[in-house]
Amino acid sequence: MGFLAPLVFLGLATLAAPVVIHMIQRERKEVVEFPSLMFIRKIPFHSFRRQRIRNWFLLLLRCAAVVLLLGAFARPFFPAGSLAAVTSTASEVVILLDRSYSMVYDGRWDRARDAARDVINGLDAEDQATVILFDTGAQAGPRSTTDRASLLGLVEDAETGSGATRYGPAMKLAEGIFDASNLPELEAVLISDFQRIGVESALGVRFPEGTTVTPISVTTEASVENVSVAGVLFEREYFSGRERVSVVARVTNRGENPVSTINLSLAIEGRDIETVATDLPSNGSATVNFAPVTVGERPVTGTVRTDGDRLPTDDVFHFVISPGQVVSVLVIGNDLSGPEDALYLRRALGIGSSPAFDVAISTVTSFRAQDLMDRQVVVLNDAGPPTGQAAVALQEFVENGGGLLVVAGERSEWPTGAPDLLPGPFGRPVDRAGRGAGLGFIDYSHPVFELFSAPRSGDVTTARFFRYRPIEVGESASAIARFDDGSPALLERRVNRGRVFFWASTLDNFWNDLALKPVYLPFVHRLIEYLADYSPSQPWMFAGQVLNLAEQDGLLADAGLSEADLVAISPSGDRIPVSEGVRSGFLTMTEQGVYEVHDATSTSEFPLTLAVNVDLAESDLATVDPEELASSLTGRVVNGQADASPEGEARVFASEDLEQRQGIWWYLLIVVFMLFVAETVVSNRLSRTALNAD
Repeated sequence: MGFLAPLVFLGLATLAAPVVIHMIQRERKEVVEFPSLMFIRKIPFHSFRRQRIRNWFLLLLRCAAVVLLLGAFARPFFPAGSLAAVTSTASEVVILLDRSYSMVYDGRWDRARDAARDVINGLDAEDQATVILFDTGAQAGPRSTTDRASLLGLVEDAETGSGATRYGPAMKLAEGIFDASNLPELEAVLISDFQRIGVESALGVRFPEGTTVTPISVTTEASVENVSVAGVLFEREYFSGRERVSVVARVTNRGENPVSTINLSLAIEGRDIETVATDLPSNGSATVNFAPVTVGERPVTGTVRTDGDRLPTDDVFHFVISPGQVVSVLVIGNDLSGPEDALYLRRALGIGSSPAFDVAISTVTSFRAQDLMDRQVVVLNDAGPPTGQAAVALQEFVENGGGLLVVAGERSEWPTGAPDLLPGPFGRPVDRAGRGAGLGFIDYSHPVFELFSAPRSGDVTTARFFRYRPIEVGESASAIARFDDGSPALLERRVNRGRVFFWASTLDNFWNDLALKPVYLPFVHRLIEYLADYSPSQPWMFAGQVLNLAEQDGLLADAGLSEADLVAISPSGDRIPVSEGVRSGFLTMTEQGVYEVHDATSTSEFPLTLAVNVDLAESDLATVDPEELASSLTGRVVNGQADASPEGEARVFASEDLEQRQGIWWYLLIVVFMLFVAETVVSNRLSRTALNAD
């Protein structure tokens, strides 16, 4: 038997007091007889004999009560493997072991595994246990098993991953194990560095009532120092017909002390290009500009790396530089159009490089079907539709996935027999004298206006419209924006695979002042990009992200993989069959580095290349109070110590856990109470007997 508080037994010294008093009362005194007491001479001898027997009995009762009371306060328990089998009950124990990449920091992972081993070794023979490894996701080993060897083997083979801390998936998994268990005791042991970023994912998780939750923190540092590459940006330019890209890297210092002369190295396709040194302030960041590199027709991979520190996982950042995309646009004006009619539109589309806009100008009469070759968007700028074969070609262009923007103006018309492309019939211009009309309704969830939904991102409603064309909203159309009088300003209609926009005013300064506002440029760009179905290629993704290859037809086609079964090569070299067909293929990227997607039957010369980085929120090593997190699960928190050594903490947990489950002190208190009741009853009965006898 063991005791959690053995020092309580020092109180046994108090037992000497009643014994000494009892012995003093037994000493025989000198008898002096008085004549007036001669008739009761024999009474003292008789009473003394009876009193002596009664005192001895009560003394034993009282001493036993004191001893058992002290034993209860000492919190006894039977160690595992001893007589505990008689009094203990089996428990369902779930060990949640954090394997996020921050656990690499300064030996945390080794301490975490040692703590897990100690908890497993401290289990009773009847206990059922499960080990859950978690980072962004969660993975459980054998569930509710009594095989200690398999549990220890799982902990021994476990390694840290590239994911960030997310408590929710692991706790949901533990919650399911507890719900399915029929054992009377439920216990969860959470071993982690308790990153603050993972708390939100645990909101709403509730363990069954009465579950004991023990947090074990492996964080021993009072303060942490960490430098990480926070991300990169690309600046594109064209020189001598070739695209050149400058990589701009941002590096962050999350420590209290400044860092001087830290080196950042740029590598392209595994070849070192340039190394730049910089200084970092405390809890600050800096940007580093590397010299431009030339990009060809195929994507290239690159990395930016810093000097190593105690958390090397976030010291490298992977990316893919894809060739700049070009959106081809044909602007068709009316026959009377002058050079200034499309001036603002051409100037706006001439700015920017991601994507770049290739703009061609034509008129309705000069427009031919072959002009649509390799075009993605057609703009009818204050002009009517083409006729004849050109009209048929325009109809087919839109139905096959092309984009059409109809910009209404003074010369806009759409006669009967024209291609059925408009969202609805429109009328003659409406004049708004004075201040003009403003946009009273905007659907900010639409991709065109989503850019302006954030604060300080531009206010489209400041533009004033002095003339516009009223238009009816057809059954297959939807109004994305309306003027303050309710008249549609921007309508969208889907025509088979293509999209059609109707803008009820001009895109110059003739009918409105939108072209004079800062929002004009991004507004026009988003219009054309949306009609062209443009989606920028992602230079990187994050570990734990799932890619649906069925939605990457363009990228797969560029790599010649559109009709093949696919296999992915992970950064560690593992081959991952994606699916039995592209249309149902999902790829979960769990490692940091570069994934390559190939044809399953051969190795593609130019595979689909995907860069994967860790979630940099994990680089912020700020922690949350372990006991606060544990108590949020509505369980009992046992021995929650934020900075204890894992070995000692695990041993204390095993002892307290055994004592908690056995609850021997409760039984001792019951016996003490019964002894005091018996002492009272016996004492009263002996007193009455003595009086009756007298």
